[in-house]
Amino acid sequence: MRGKIRTVIAAAGVLTIVFLAGSSLFAAPAIDNRIAAEEARMRRLEQQIAEHEKRVKLMGQKEKGVLTEINSLDQKKKVTEQRIRVLELKHEKVTVTIDSLRADVKSAERELTQMKSVLEDRLVDIYKYGGVAEFNLLLSASTAHEAMETAFLLNRIALQDQAMIDSMLEKKDRLAKSAAAMEQQQKELAANTANLSKARTTYKSQISESNTFLGKVRKEKNLHQQAVKELQESQKEIQRTVVALMKRKQEAENKDTTRSTRYTYLPTGGQLSWPVQGQISSSFGMRVHPTFRTKMMHTGIDIRAARGTPVKAAGPGEVLYAGWLRGYGQIVIIDHGKNLSSVYAHLSSLSVGEGNAVKKGQTIGSVGSTGTATGAHLHFEVRVNGDARDPMKYLK
Repeated sequence: MRGKIRTVIAAAGVLTIVFLAGSSLFAAPAIDNRIAAEEARMRRLEQQIAEHEKRVKLMGQKEKGVLTEINSLDQKKKVTEQRIRVLELKHEKVTVTIDSLRADVKSAERELTQMKSVLEDRLVDIYKYGGVAEFNLLLSASTAHEAMETAFLLNRIALQDQAMIDSMLEKKDRLAKSAAAMEQQQKELAANTANLSKARTTYKSQISESNTFLGKVRKEKNLHQQAVKELQESQKEIQRTVVALMKRKQEAENKDTTRSTRYTYLPTGGQLSWPVQGQISSSFGMRVHPTFRTKMMHTGIDIRAARGTPVKAAGPGEVLYAGWLRGYGQIVIIDHGKNLSSVYAHLSSLSVGEGNAVKKGQTIGSVGSTGTATGAHLHFEVRVNGDARDPMKYLK
């Protein structure tokens, strides 16, 4: 009988270990860290969406030009693209959560089955022997020490029995909560799937609307001429922007003598590195514009690259501007000192802000097709005193 007592205690101990192991599996750091990372990415994307929606709203309050309309359509697409990305991340997050809950439910069910088996054996023992068997065990002890040991073991059994019952009740409660949580997550997954489908349909509609408008611009002479005029004006606008920003920065440096020494610029005659690897699809100089199909000056080079490819700073310097510019889409302008600046346009995302110091090769954004772009590529310019120069003469 004493052997039976020890067996019951050992079995209960094993079940306690199993219970603890099951709990740690559900709180696996790898899963928690992944979900936390995805939630952080969602917050960043949602913030970008809010910024884009604000720009779209501001555009609607201004006088509508052809390029403004194109940019507005492009911004709407950008918002939807990012909303789709957020929904995809949420879909992935909910799926991971459901998988974790499902694993926890299975683990709890398995542990409950094991506990039930041991408790059933204990109930059989209690039914067979009851308190008489325990009393007889104490009387059968040949020494006082043996009687104390038997009493200790019997007390351990009582405590383990109660611990297993408490653990079983707790396990049942956890199982019920996990099952309810999984049901809620599955409802959320279904709703998210519907929203994702709706967003993708909206995106297709926006692409169609954008293509229809561009086709109309190409066909209707007055719209076409207006678009070309606005595009030429946007080229002058970026020149004025660069000159104004560099002037403002110089004035700030004159007031703050410590400011000019905070950045390491290119030495005179220094060369720039390639901002992204890829084939040059359009060179510097006169060309037929791919969207409006008219001959006009191309103030930089176009480097073909996949959407989302990291764009690197061509040299060290300070970010003069990071934002949206008509015709150029999302753009970054970097001052390299000695009146030399570089321009990175049609970006899908920005990784730096105005006033940031950047190192050569640092990621400043991602390749995209914002603004008046026909496909994913980087439009790269080099400017001296605001005037566009052939970038090939500066790249190594």
